[in-house]
Amino acid sequence: MVLPEKKKRAIKISLRQYIDNPYRGSSFLASRRAIKIGLNHSFISLLQKYRTKFYAVPYVYPSGELLMHVRVPSEEHKFNRLHYDVLFKFSNDPTQRYSMRNVKMFSNSPSFLFTYAYTYYHDDLIIDEFAEKLPIVALTRPPEIRNPVESLGYEKSTYIAARYLIDGFLLTESYIQRFGKKMNAMEQINLNMQIGDPEQIVQIYALGREMQVKEHKKKVDEERRRTRQKYQRDFVDKAQRSKPKPVGFLIKRAPRAKLTARKAKKRLMN
Repeated sequence: MVLPEKKKRAIKISLRQYIDNPYRGSSFLASRRAIKIGLNHSFISLLQKYRTKFYAVPYVYPSGELLMHVRVPSEEHKFNRLHYDVLFKFSNDPTQRYSMRNVKMFSNSPSFLFTYAYTYYHDDLIIDEFAEKLPIVALTRPPEIRNPVESLGYEKSTYIAARYLIDGFLLTESYIQRFGKKMNAMEQINLNMQIGDPEQIVQIYALGREMQVKEHKKKVDEERRRTRQKYQRDFVDKAQRSKPKPVGFLIKRAPRAKLTARKAKKRLMN
């Protein structure tokens, strides 16, 4: 695939800056704190449910650059068994910690694809050798509905992966030396094969959402059934039990007219 020409000036950002505040001229700036709180809750929830589904593999280039491949389970992993491949490529700058070096990124999550891929690509923040994995339409058509101001904002999968690296102390020389691989042509091919196709992930995600909706409906129906049963026990059955019982053979009849259907027909139809 021939990549389209980038339309904007390249932006330099570190992973720490990305976590702290990636926004540029966005109307959502005032709600940044609330957005971060929500993302942090999502991150903690994912760790509680699927901690063993996370992992991060370092790849060291001959040039000294570092690539981190982080796998992040989807929040609907129970339904779709999906994980997202998030990549961070750090520049070679021995004077800075990895979290403070310039970084480029990639993700095959649906939110990255539909909301931020266009903006990140034209800001030169997507790793060039993996950009061709994204559909050409994601790089050429602005996200007029999801991100009309083309904000450089938080994307869930990349934010969670960045937190996993920084808060998990994985951007350290000891971790890189222990688990790192030397990037070469063969490793590049293997890594490309490991990364899921974004368009297929979108389809699987949609099917998973459908299953989730069905299960939610089943839970709602079950909750309504239990509510009806509780009402039956607490009110209807209680009201039935509280009715006065007939004494002996004396049954008190309810007051009603002596009008029958035959009488009514004779009166009304003649």
